Amino acid sequence: MKPGPKPSVRYWKSKKAYGCSIAGDQHFLARGPDDAPAGPTYLAALDRFRKLVAQDDRKGTDDYLVSALLNQYRAHLKTTRKSGAPGVFEVMARRFAVKFGKKKVAELKPYDFDQWLNEQETWNSTTKAHAIALILGAMTWAKRKGFIVNDPLSGKIERHQPILRGREARLPEELMDLLIGECFVRATYNRKNRTGAPAVHLKNSGFCETFGKFLWLLRITGARPIELRNAEAHNYQNGRLVFRWNATKGYVHKTATKTQRDRIIYLTPEAQAYTEECVKQFPEGPIYRTFRKAKWVQTNVTNKWQWLLKRPKIVAYLEEHKIDPKQVKPYNFRHSAMSKWVEEGGDIYIASQLYGTSVKMIERRYGHPNIDRLHEQFLAFMAKHHAPAPVSQGASG
Repeated sequence: MKPGPKPSVRYWKSKKAYGCSIAGDQHFLARGPDDAPAGPTYLAALDRFRKLVAQDDRKGTDDYLVSALLNQYRAHLKTTRKSGAPGVFEVMARRFAVKFGKKKVAELKPYDFDQWLNEQETWNSTTKAHAIALILGAMTWAKRKGFIVNDPLSGKIERHQPILRGREARLPEELMDLLIGECFVRATYNRKNRTGAPAVHLKNSGFCETFGKFLWLLRITGARPIELRNAEAHNYQNGRLVFRWNATKGYVHKTATKTQRDRIIYLTPEAQAYTEECVKQFPEGPIYRTFRKAKWVQTNVTNKWQWLLKRPKIVAYLEEHKIDPKQVKPYNFRHSAMSKWVEEGGDIYIASQLYGTSVKMIERRYGHPNIDRLHEQFLAFMAKHHAPAPVSQGASG
């Protein structure tokens, strides 16, 4: 069989883009002007071309490059998963690719993987468990699809156990009041300008108020932060936020595929009123936004949260109550909501429906009631429903 033309980067004038043909398939590489040999569009096209060639080279053998395998799996996730999995994989796999991307799959050794994992000093056990699951998942998928013949890591990697959020993940009511309240305090700055004179105090506190309202919604709904970040106008229905399990647009919730159930977030009248204001202001895209009308993403939420934890009143409270700031996270609002529901005697099955998780997960991670409060409830119940202990009549004469 006569071999086809050797792939090369070409500029397609009609499409105003660089492209190439590999095995009869056309690929766009970079759109822009014809600026070869050193222009940014051409260089971007070359970089994309190299990745495409690497993906095709040595496919179906254990000499397949690790970087090519990861790129294939990333593309697979983006086309089949609409939740946060592709983004999480992107972050974790990038570190793995930097270390091993140029290696052949056959050259991967379990001890190399263990060493790489131990080098991730900022990752806790939960993060490492996720990383292991994603990387091993990529290997298993690649073998099943025929990209590689053997999986060198299968059954040879010790899986870390995720950290089960315990009582320490629950936020005191006073602290939640303080965290939200500090977002509504007028911000002032003592930094000096170039002339040495004190800077003008910031009069508009709205930059923080939108974050305060975001935290307030987390507190009253017990929703996952990613759910509120991705809520759109079409999700608001009859005073509730509804994420269809088989949605064709927008965010698909975490357990959609597994449970095939809609995720419903119930709103109080005040939350409904605020949400309706947001829907009117942002009929397209996410409805809960920053002061600058940008959507809330992991980065700006984290930055704003770090700013909040440095507020003097917050610092003083955490120090007084000996609370580690590293353990205080936006997700703790959700943990606190579910723990409070359990503590107040709420039905666990109803909690699973309200908060979009399983009964088993609530029992494992969120059933951390206040022991003193439970004792008080027990004593009150016994006093109301049971007769007092029998009194001794003494010895008969």
